[in-house]
Amino acid sequence: MESGAESLGLGEADASWELIRDKVIEERFGPTVVPVPFLEDAASYDLLTVLIKKPPLGQSLLRRQRCLVPVGPLENLLHGATAARELTHCTREYNARVRGESRYEETRLVGGALRHIRLTMAGVHKKVAFLVLRPGVVTLRPDLPWLRTQSSLYVIYEVFYCSSLSLATLQGAEHRSLQLEQPLPVAFSCLKFALSSKGVLGSQKPMGHSLPAKAAWVRMAMLEAPAPTVPLQLPLPKDGAGGRKRWRPLGRPSRTLAGKWPFKRHRPRLGPSTTSLGDPDRHSMALPLLESTTAESDTEE
Repeated sequence: MESGAESLGLGEADASWELIRDKVIEERFGPTVVPVPFLEDAASYDLLTVLIKKPPLGQSLLRRQRCLVPVGPLENLLHGATAARELTHCTREYNARVRGESRYEETRLVGGALRHIRLTMAGVHKKVAFLVLRPGVVTLRPDLPWLRTQSSLYVIYEVFYCSSLSLATLQGAEHRSLQLEQPLPVAFSCLKFALSSKGVLGSQKPMGHSLPAKAAWVRMAMLEAPAPTVPLQLPLPKDGAGGRKRWRPLGRPSRTLAGKWPFKRHRPRLGPSTTSLGDPDRHSMALPLLESTTAESDTEE
């Protein structure tokens, strides 16, 4: 930690890392390399980690954006010893130094105030795994819950590490700093493979323009399943002298509605003025007319 600077938490440092990660990784390692979305979840994007597509939470089906989610190392997802031997035989790793130290500084407007961000990555190097998987030989475990919803998956074959990372922010009079003295993944590259509904890995597929370059990322803490909640059930009122009456079902009419019809029913008299059966107004409701003193006519001219 720098002298005079307050401690910056790893989760808080991600707010500044998200502002500069795309530009930093593209300038240092090239446009095809994907930055680790969150420093807090950097360990989840290690070599030979499998990524699957998942719609983000809280978005509709019409406007949803696909995101990639790590589901663990490939060796932990294999089914049977044959698939494990095939992966071990075709996997090679080596370290290659990119450059000893990488520095980056940028000033951004955050919350209406200028924030100066300074990033230092020391001991930068990379690891590469050569995957020559024969189609139809490697099979994933059948108990994976996401297996039938995926037609392809991504395998991280190249990871860029730094042996130490320092991120400092200066906003107004507040100076904060984060110092990590351990190997940390900061960027990676993927290979895309076809996947059958039975979990058999197929041939390698070309990478698209949206994934993984323009994928939406979700924090690993948000992917954890929440604890099941028991719905709250209110007790029904009990019958008693001092208690309320039992609730009446909606299907039964109340006694007030089952009484007499408030309007008088006029039966039609037989004669030429009686409405016929084809009259559409024969079932219409009519209010009772007031008794008139004149019996000649009901209307006034």
